[in-house]
Amino acid sequence: MTDLTQGEVLSLLFYGALGLWLATAIPRLFRGRFIAGLMALGFWTVAFLAAVTGYAYRTELNMVVARVMATVVPGTPVATGPSEVTVFRAADGEFVVRGSAGPVKLQFVLDTGASAVVLRAEDASRLGIKPRELTYDLPVTTANGRALTAEALLPSLAVGSIVEHDLPILVAKAGAMHENLLGMTFLNRLASFTVADNKLVLRSR
Repeated sequence: MTDLTQGEVLSLLFYGALGLWLATAIPRLFRGRFIAGLMALGFWTVAFLAAVTGYAYRTELNMVVARVMATVVPGTPVATGPSEVTVFRAADGEFVVRGSAGPVKLQFVLDTGASAVVLRAEDASRLGIKPRELTYDLPVTTANGRALTAEALLPSLAVGSIVEHDLPILVAKAGAMHENLLGMTFLNRLASFTVADNKLVLRSR
């Protein structure tokens, strides 16, 4: 009885067949040219071992690629577990978090002091919310000072693989804010969130 999945068995069969083909084909192709055949065999052996190693460490390699992407594009969520994403601190010291509401891409600044997710009027308009029809009667304090906001409801907000639905948010007046805030109406929906070692770790329920 084997613990290998069907995909792993097929991969082993493929690599085994490839190795067998190389072992028989190279001597025929390089008959009478021992050195050239030996070099070719060495090259393909290294390539074969590299492919097997890449497959064996595919999870770790995916993490490395994701970490590089998070460094090149600050705020990119990296999947670090089945229900967990990690965001790395930007060079300016803030946690910029890239998310999406349906097909619309959004960028937030983590703000645990904000009681709610707060959207700029410009981004709210992109989501089909009509800022001019809202009632701005809730004051919030931002890095730019105090601003009046209005209540709204976001059908969904995703950060990496974490998705929250029917999320209460606040919408700021046009020109009142330069950035969206990822506040507690989203963070309180999570199983946990932690900030340590320049990493923000979000875990869904």
